[in-house]
Amino acid sequence: MNELLIKIQLLLSSLPKSEKIIAEALLENPEAIEYMTLAQLSRESGASEAAIVRFSHHLGFDGYTDMKQGFIQSRKNAAPLREQDITQHETMRTIMEKICKNNILTLSETLSLAGEEYDQAVDALISAKAIHFFGTGDAYAVARLAYMKFKRLGVICSCDEDVMLQMITASNMSSQDVAIAVSYEGRSQNIVRAFKIAKQMGATTISITKMKKSPLMNYTDITLQIAIHDLTIGRDKVTRRVSDQFILDALYLGYTNRAQCNLKDQMLRTQIAIDGNKL
Repeated sequence: MNELLIKIQLLLSSLPKSEKIIAEALLENPEAIEYMTLAQLSRESGASEAAIVRFSHHLGFDGYTDMKQGFIQSRKNAAPLREQDITQHETMRTIMEKICKNNILTLSETLSLAGEEYDQAVDALISAKAIHFFGTGDAYAVARLAYMKFKRLGVICSCDEDVMLQMITASNMSSQDVAIAVSYEGRSQNIVRAFKIAKQMGATTISITKMKKSPLMNYTDITLQIAIHDLTIGRDKVTRRVSDQFILDALYLGYTNRAQCNLKDQMLRTQIAIDGNKL
């Protein structure tokens, strides 16, 4: 999918009414902008020219002409991948192929949303005295895996499954600490509460989420957005965990790449200890 359309879809719920009209018009017919002047798009969408210019700024462009060129270029670069649905009586081979394609699409679209916020996140992790991970349900499993990786580096960190321990951890954080939350909708009461406490204690807060507008955003300093394409019904969305792990692995590798200390020696000592050998 066109990466600009992905970005617009994610912004849609947080846009003011005057700009939402434009967003919906572009989502419905994205190719039309390539042949329209500002005045023509204004007439077709029913939005004012000023609102269109504000919307272009919202997308990170300097103005309408810049946004128009962005749409043209993004369409040229768009990957020919399509979401794959699973129907009844599929063979396991076919199911695996469709999962693979959907995961590739999910990762590609998550990558298209990445910007300088990732560098900000890694800088915060490098400077942190301690890193604390927060997640509930299957999000906890992903957060726990990231915790184990950072723990092997000798980083002071935590990942508590118990709600009370999450609140205790948050209440003991300081401006030298970083809190990372994995929350698809950003509405989990326990995670929002923990982040509110961590924010009050002065910690830097990083959220991995799909929702740009949610209660969690009120207490988030750095937002890392995911895109998902799923094959399941209801709330059991498998590919969101693929995106979460993708982002956490990127942060981990970014950390090891920038860290000044000799992490190779630390990782070797850790591996020797795990293997049961003497140091």
